[in-house]
Amino acid sequence: MTLTIRNLYLLIVFMLPFVIEAQELRIFTKADFNLTGNVKKSTVITNYGKEEFYFNKEGKLTKSITRYSDQDYSITYYKYKNNQILEKRLENYRDGAFDKSTSIAHIFSIDTVGNKYITEKILTYSKKFLDQYEYEFDAQDKLKIIKRINDEEVDETTITYTTTDTEKEQTFYLNGKILKSIRESYKTNAKKEKLKITLTKQFLDGKPLKAEEVVTKENGEIVYKDYFVADATGNKFTLDKKELYTYKKDVKVVDKITVKKAKTTYDITYMHQFDGDKGNWIKQVVSPDNTYTTRKIEYYPEEVKVVTDEIKQ
Repeated sequence: MTLTIRNLYLLIVFMLPFVIEAQELRIFTKADFNLTGNVKKSTVITNYGKEEFYFNKEGKLTKSITRYSDQDYSITYYKYKNNQILEKRLENYRDGAFDKSTSIAHIFSIDTVGNKYITEKILTYSKKFLDQYEYEFDAQDKLKIIKRINDEEVDETTITYTTTDTEKEQTFYLNGKILKSIRESYKTNAKKEKLKITLTKQFLDGKPLKAEEVVTKENGEIVYKDYFVADATGNKFTLDKKELYTYKKDVKVVDKITVKKAKTTYDITYMHQFDGDKGNWIKQVVSPDNTYTTRKIEYYPEEVKVVTDEIKQ
């Protein structure tokens, strides 16, 4: 297959670990990276290099750098206004030089006259048009239609919402065929804890592909995850494996995951070294594979509040 600019763009997008999905207009924050406190920068050492993540004082991701070597790296910039993303720019550097042909810009424009309407244009830095996404919202500010437009085709995703006393669900249809559904419901366990149940189903050409059910506590801790795949007939989902989560005491960090699959049960354990009393880990060792990840975290300085006594005459 010839590597066109479009194909290269798609490869870049799918290789990015933290790309903002067009269907979600998602803004990433420090919480998505398991970080707490006034974090300014987090550097993660990986087996291919290192990842750097920069945050503003509100905790939003403003820049990320993937470094493969001193000469080969990619920088992604994020620009916001009023809690809405305005730009996302991916700049690629190879052999120390800026690669204009493979660098991508996502430019967002927002129309708030009537129901909100967002347009996202995706271009190369050499002004080559790749894609355009149009997001239409209803009167309740819920996303209802996504149109993807390029030189080759027009795709339309519609989103429907269903709400009852016990659950709510949103369903995505791509050109009339079901693509994904997300259902949220709640229950109370034996300890009187309120649990949130999120079931996400994904489809391919209208047929079941895979699904995931996640049960979480109100503090965000995961109780368990169930993973489903299409059965032999390809018409329904069947349980593939279950993961049970255990957390460390007094710290919202996973201690152990018990995996149950068919007739096999095994544990994945996590050991952590923490950054003093900041609540963030800086080294994680995962067994039984004995793989490890290290992080270097920089913080904004603590703001000193000056209190003055008001003198009344």
